[in-house]
Amino acid sequence: MAQIKHDVQADILDDVVTALGSLDDLEHVPTLKLYIKLACKSVALYTGEDYNNLPDALTGIITEMALAKFAKRGNEGKTEASEEGLTDQWSEDDLAPYMSQLNAYRDNKAQSGRKGWVMSLD
Repeated sequence: MAQIKHDVQADILDDVVTALGSLDDLEHVPTLKLYIKLACKSVALYTGEDYNNLPDALTGIITEMALAKFAKRGNEGKTEASEEGLTDQWSEDDLAPYMSQLNAYRDNKAQSGRKGWVMSLD
Protein backbone atom coordinates (compact mmCIF):
# COMPACT_ATOMS: atom_id res chain seq x y z
CA MET A 1 0.00 0.00 0.00
CA ALA A 2 1.35 3.45 -0.86
CA GLN A 3 2.44 5.54 2.10
CA ILE A 4 0.08 8.44 2.64
CA LYS A 5 0.41 11.38 5.00
CA HIS A 6 0.46 9.89 8.53
CA ASP A 7 -0.85 6.72 6.90
CA VAL A 8 -4.40 7.87 6.30
CA GLN A 9 -5.31 4.50 4.83
CA ALA A 10 -4.32 2.71 8.06
CA ASP A 11 -6.45 5.17 10.04
CA ILE A 12 -9.36 4.55 7.69
CA LEU A 13 -8.89 0.77 8.02
CA ASP A 14 -9.11 1.14 11.80
CA ASP A 15 -12.33 3.16 11.42
CA VAL A 16 -13.83 0.62 8.99
CA VAL A 17 -13.01 -2.30 11.30
CA THR A 18 -14.53 -0.38 14.22
CA ALA A 19 -17.70 0.33 12.22
CA LEU A 20 -18.02 -3.32 11.24
CA GLY A 21 -17.60 -4.48 14.82
CA SER A 22 -14.76 -6.79 15.67
CA LEU A 23 -13.48 -8.91 12.84
CA ASP A 24 -12.88 -12.28 14.50
CA ASP A 25 -10.60 -13.31 11.68
CA LEU A 26 -8.30 -11.31 9.50
CA GLU A 27 -9.48 -12.83 6.22
CA HIS A 28 -11.38 -9.65 5.24
CA VAL A 29 -8.52 -7.22 5.92
CA PRO A 30 -6.94 -7.52 2.41
CA THR A 31 -10.37 -6.91 0.85
CA LEU A 32 -10.95 -3.89 3.10
CA LYS A 33 -7.51 -2.51 2.19
CA LEU A 34 -8.36 -2.88 -1.51
CA TYR A 35 -11.71 -1.08 -1.08
CA ILE A 36 -9.99 1.73 0.82
CA LYS A 37 -7.30 2.05 -1.85
CA LEU A 38 -9.90 2.17 -4.65
CA ALA A 39 -11.97 4.75 -2.75
CA CYS A 40 -8.85 6.87 -2.18
CA LYS A 41 -8.03 6.78 -5.88
CA SER A 42 -11.57 7.72 -6.91
CA VAL A 43 -11.79 10.58 -4.41
CA ALA A 44 -8.32 11.85 -5.35
CA LEU A 45 -9.20 11.82 -9.04
CA TYR A 46 -12.50 13.67 -8.52
CA THR A 47 -11.14 16.27 -6.12
CA GLY A 48 -7.83 16.83 -7.87
CA GLU A 49 -5.93 15.93 -4.71
CA ASP A 50 -2.71 13.95 -4.68
CA TYR A 51 -3.47 10.29 -3.94
CA ASN A 52 -0.37 10.09 -1.75
CA ASN A 53 -1.32 13.16 0.28
CA LEU A 54 -5.08 13.11 0.81
CA PRO A 55 -6.36 15.64 3.36
CA ASP A 56 -8.11 14.49 6.52
CA ALA A 57 -11.29 16.27 5.36
CA LEU A 58 -11.87 13.43 2.88
CA THR A 59 -11.40 10.45 5.21
CA GLY A 60 -15.05 10.26 6.26
CA ILE A 61 -16.16 9.90 2.65
CA ILE A 62 -13.51 7.28 1.97
CA THR A 63 -14.51 5.34 5.10
CA GLU A 64 -18.18 5.37 4.05
CA MET A 65 -17.29 4.32 0.50
CA ALA A 66 -15.21 1.38 1.76
CA LEU A 67 -18.02 0.28 4.09
CA ALA A 68 -20.55 0.48 1.26
CA LYS A 69 -18.30 -1.50 -1.06
CA PHE A 70 -17.76 -4.14 1.64
CA ALA A 71 -21.51 -4.45 2.16
CA LYS A 72 -21.94 -4.91 -1.60
CA ARG A 73 -19.25 -7.58 -1.98
CA GLY A 74 -20.51 -10.60 -3.85
CA ASN A 75 -22.95 -8.39 -5.76
CA GLU A 76 -20.43 -6.45 -7.86
CA GLY A 77 -21.89 -5.28 -11.16
CA LYS A 78 -25.44 -5.35 -9.81
CA THR A 79 -27.58 -2.38 -8.88
CA GLU A 80 -29.98 -4.44 -6.76
CA ALA A 81 -30.08 -7.70 -4.79
CA SER A 82 -32.94 -9.30 -2.87
CA GLU A 83 -32.90 -11.88 -0.13
CA GLU A 84 -35.79 -13.01 2.04
CA GLY A 85 -37.90 -9.95 1.22
CA LEU A 86 -35.07 -7.46 1.83
CA THR A 87 -33.83 -5.53 -1.20
CA ASP A 88 -30.55 -3.66 -1.34
CA GLN A 89 -30.04 -1.07 -4.07
CA TRP A 90 -26.77 0.54 -5.14
CA SER A 91 -25.74 3.24 -7.53
CA GLU A 92 -23.69 2.23 -10.56
CA ASP A 93 -21.29 5.04 -9.65
CA ASP A 94 -19.58 4.54 -6.28
CA LEU A 95 -19.10 8.31 -5.89
CA ALA A 96 -22.76 9.20 -6.54
CA PRO A 97 -23.97 8.99 -2.91
CA TYR A 98 -21.16 11.33 -1.83
CA MET A 99 -21.33 13.94 -4.58
CA SER A 100 -22.79 16.70 -2.40
CA GLN A 101 -19.91 16.28 0.08
CA LEU A 102 -17.29 16.00 -2.67
CA ASN A 103 -18.65 19.05 -4.47
CA ALA A 104 -18.69 21.02 -1.22
CA TYR A 105 -15.05 20.05 -0.68
CA ARG A 106 -14.11 21.15 -4.21
CA ASP A 107 -16.06 24.42 -3.82
CA ASN A 108 -14.34 25.16 -0.51
CA LYS A 109 -10.98 24.35 -2.05
CA ALA A 110 -11.69 26.69 -4.99
CA GLN A 111 -12.87 29.46 -2.66
CA SER A 112 -9.74 29.19 -0.53
CA GLY A 113 -7.71 30.07 -3.61
CA ARG A 114 -9.76 33.25 -4.17
CA LYS A 115 -9.01 35.05 -0.93
CA GLY A 116 -9.30 38.79 -1.38
CA TRP A 117 -11.68 38.60 -4.35
CA VAL A 118 -15.01 40.41 -4.24
CA MET A 119 -17.82 39.59 -6.61
CA SER A 120 -21.02 41.55 -7.01
CA LEU A 121 -24.07 40.40 -8.94
CA ASP A 122 -25.79 43.80 -8.96
